[in-house]
Amino acid sequence: MKVGLTFDQASDYGIEEGSMVFADFCYPGEVEWMAGAIKRIGFTPVLIGNMYRLNEMIKSDTLDCDIILVCDEGIMSRNREAIVPAICELNKIPYIGSDAYCMGLSQNKYHSKLVAESLGIRCPKGIYVEYDPNEAINCDSIKYELGIRNLNYPLIVKPNEEGYSMGVFIVRSDKELAEAIRYNFENYKEPVLVEEFISGRELFIPVIGNGKDAYTLPVGAVMAEGGADIELFSLEEKHRDVFHYEIATLSDEVKRKISASALKLYRHMLCHDFGRLDFRLDRNGEPVLIEINPRPGLMSGGPFELCAREIGRTYDEVLKEIILNGAARYGIKE
Repeated sequence: MKVGLTFDQASDYGIEEGSMVFADFCYPGEVEWMAGAIKRIGFTPVLIGNMYRLNEMIKSDTLDCDIILVCDEGIMSRNREAIVPAICELNKIPYIGSDAYCMGLSQNKYHSKLVAESLGIRCPKGIYVEYDPNEAINCDSIKYELGIRNLNYPLIVKPNEEGYSMGVFIVRSDKELAEAIRYNFENYKEPVLVEEFISGRELFIPVIGNGKDAYTLPVGAVMAEGGADIELFSLEEKHRDVFHYEIATLSDEVKRKISASALKLYRHMLCHDFGRLDFRLDRNGEPVLIEINPRPGLMSGGPFELCAREIGRTYDEVLKEIILNGAARYGIKE
């Protein structure tokens, strides 16, 4: 089976590696490593590139693969993660991963949070701040909205439609709040969420499969240097590489709650093949959903490899299962 790989890198958009504004791309060496992994599990990798390159290959009839593993992210559009699935669906090209609707919904953090809360899943309390390029930031109105919801500092500020911790800040004063909102408005030109800061451990749980057959891997944690809880898994922390992943030490009850919430939202949104959900623990040790990511990274040493290893499975075994899950949805044989 020929497995196409869509991906984008910072250089595709004239952005320097290590940018503190735009960073949701494959890092150098990741594409070659993924292609090697696809080859190791018995498939033929076909490197496609970003959504523009995919579109060109379709129009020129030079696309030669049986199925596509979608790993590109796009840039500066609230539809950016939905574009490749939509192109594939339009052209009847099989692909691995969630569809355009699921990707668009998950990219909108506010909307996906409303869906989660409707299912009884706890999310951080917060407010949605509209972006209007023709109006100044109304700090008094924002502080009023925070006040009636009993939201006090520290708070989290983040863009509504970005990933990879871009534009995410902890703020502890009115001045920092205004600066963080202004930063996001100027750089991403989209609404901003201001939420309560959930102070406990940063957790993640990978999901594999489809529908009732979907299952979770063990819960992992993001830890700071020295093994302490990380205060904020920020873009700066990721660039500096001053963190590590480990299997979370939690009670069976908390693990059960996280797994149940993850599967409930994953299945409700009809995520396909694989995904990851991120949680934090509150001061009472209860899990709070931060976000769902139906297209998480599958890099070496990442959450999927760590959590699979905990149950005696290898990265290659998990990657092969993800690819075969996608292929099975289209009736494609190995």
